[in-house]
Amino acid sequence: MASIRKRGGKYHAQIRKSGYPSITQTFSSLSIAKRWATATEADMERNLYVAPADGTLGELLDRYEKEISPLHKSHEIEAYRLKTLKKHLGNQRVATLTSTVIAKYRDGRLKTVSPASLKRELVILSSVLNTAIKEWGFNIDNPVAKVSVPKFNNARDRRLEVGEEEKLLTATGELRRIIILALETGMRRGEILRIKKSHIDLARRTLLIPLTKTDTPRTIPLSSRAIATLREQLSKSQNVIPMEETTLFSYTARGLSGAFLRLCKKYELDNLHFHDLRHEATSRLFEKGLNPVEVATITGHKDTRILMRYTHLRAEDLVRRLG
Repeated sequence: MASIRKRGGKYHAQIRKSGYPSITQTFSSLSIAKRWATATEADMERNLYVAPADGTLGELLDRYEKEISPLHKSHEIEAYRLKTLKKHLGNQRVATLTSTVIAKYRDGRLKTVSPASLKRELVILSSVLNTAIKEWGFNIDNPVAKVSVPKFNNARDRRLEVGEEEKLLTATGELRRIIILALETGMRRGEILRIKKSHIDLARRTLLIPLTKTDTPRTIPLSSRAIATLREQLSKSQNVIPMEETTLFSYTARGLSGAFLRLCKKYELDNLHFHDLRHEATSRLFEKGLNPVEVATITGHKDTRILMRYTHLRAEDLVRRLG
């Protein structure tokens, strides 16, 4: 429903309608304001209205963070990248957002972040603009696709060296138990942090992972060490929170990454990321003699080509098997 107010000799008409951004126009006469409001509301009813791009990118980013991002599994990480985009581009008018502006942002960010990190930011920015075009009725272009990003190879082959696992396991409490689970199961960070008591079947020694990166739930077998670790965490948590409906671990994704990074810095474990534990676990499964199908059942990889990226067998270990 439109509201019209007279201010300073002008008539300000404002329309608020679900599914559309709030819009305001100023007119010299009341009759013109009414005609505009009636015509605009009619276009909205018939899904013909196209919103003018007269706001800032920060407003679009805020709306995306409120309405769209919470629906994503990685919304915590996405929120961090949205915050970065708002910091650097929030004041940019949507109507003047061009490939030149994006290219300038790219060049500035590449001075402080890797091409891989920049690409993730631009992917989110592109998603925000596409959502505005397709779902919010904005008549704008998406210039992100017109901007190139330097090619990069983010494949990693970092494995734990002698003595590094022992250093990692000097961690205490939840962090130590999470590291053990990562090494025993090859689970992703988010999968570990979403574990609930109801997902664990101690009798069958299995763990249900209902939410995965590939959107395909899977049930994985648990080693004796993984079972003991989960039992320990259950015993620490059961008297604190009702375990059936809450996650087993209290870390957030960023909180876990930060704690792991501090642990690595303490022991000078260079170039080691939490996700490298998944690489290490996958390689260890192959070293135990499991075939690619069996490993994929545990790790959740859909494509064996991608699975091989995460598999880094040591030559000296293969020598012993060759005889």
